[in-house]
Amino acid sequence: MRALLKRNATTAAAASVFFAISAIAWEADQPDDPTAHDAAKLSLLTPGPDQGGQSLLEDIREIEGLDTAVDGQGLALLATVGGLNQAINDLGAKVGEMEISVALSADILFDFDKADIKPTAETELTKLGLIIREKRTGDVTIIGHTDAKGSDNYNMGLSDRRADSVKNWLVKYAQINAEVITTEGLGETQPIAPNVKADGSDDTDGRTKNRRVDVIIQTQEALN
Repeated sequence: MRALLKRNATTAAAASVFFAISAIAWEADQPDDPTAHDAAKLSLLTPGPDQGGQSLLEDIREIEGLDTAVDGQGLALLATVGGLNQAINDLGAKVGEMEISVALSADILFDFDKADIKPTAETELTKLGLIIREKRTGDVTIIGHTDAKGSDNYNMGLSDRRADSVKNWLVKYAQINAEVITTEGLGETQPIAPNVKADGSDDTDGRTKNRRVDVIIQTQEALN
């Protein structure tokens, strides 16, 4: 198994593809699910031969042929190798020595004035779940924020509900322990951009930035 993992960088590249597919088609307790394997093969054809799609197929076949006793563990390990750094880059995560912070756009996560997770947000949250699983050593704090539209009390409640929704998704679908996650809603009290322009008119870009969910993941080591 170790020899296969170290064989070349191509196998590591295949991991990121497997991770993207696994969020939709692969169940952890069914590592040999043929549906997931077929979906992974199909996705590899999309980049085209000039980007290595065809060349990765042999590696996928070799991975599929691993002994059943190590197949699930091997795929999970490969997924972390290629998927973790990609997830960090995709989410624009800020990596420090003791924590990783991620700011998720509320417009991606929720419909207007709602606190239910949109289906299209699952890609972002799946990446967040991977970062938490692989790098968390302490608590995870989820903080909801709104723009300045609406009353203070209403925005505080909306930000609370949105933070709770992100937690519930991570617990249910990313299998994060609920006990390590705390949530908080701060409403419109901590803007990162102006809600109105200097002339008093609405600043739509600023309000968009302020509608967000911050996730702080406690770690004890900086990523390489």
